[in-house]
Amino acid sequence: MVQGITEFTFWGYEAAEGLKIAQVPYRDITASAVDLGEGRVDIVMLSYAMMQSQLQAGRIRALVVNNATRAPVAPDVPTAREAGYPSLEVEGLIGLFGIKSLPNELKQKIAADVKTVSADPAIPERLRATGQVVNYGGPNDFTDAIAAQRAKIAATVRAIDFKPKL
Repeated sequence: MVQGITEFTFWGYEAAEGLKIAQVPYRDITASAVDLGEGRVDIVMLSYAMMQSQLQAGRIRALVVNNATRAPVAPDVPTAREAGYPSLEVEGLIGLFGIKSLPNELKQKIAADVKTVSADPAIPERLRATGQVVNYGGPNDFTDAIAAQRAKIAATVRAIDFKPKL
């Protein structure tokens, strides 16, 4: 089973709250949304886009969003921090990556081009419709966000004494 930021965030939540919740491994994580809607599992931590059809069908309800800010697509759903569970907070980072030696001027040009293309109102609207919070920070902002996320995951790894299964 591959562990990602969602699993580590949830494990950190368990450790912070002193809980032990049985976890169900999925080959295809999208099946967990259906299982939640059918009552086969009690809780799922998944992106809004993957849960959208079950939410719209009224089979499930969103309890919290894991971002630091509320999602525009679900303004009535509190953040994890607002609900009293700061250990569930994690920013979903999506960005463009390049080789390590990519010149800074080129990074800045790419960032500017993305902002220009995104000036078309349809682009951010389509992203928001899937629950994404659009943030057009530059390369340095993205690097800082990744570093902060790595530090949080490293702290969780230490807190739960994580040992990879080989």
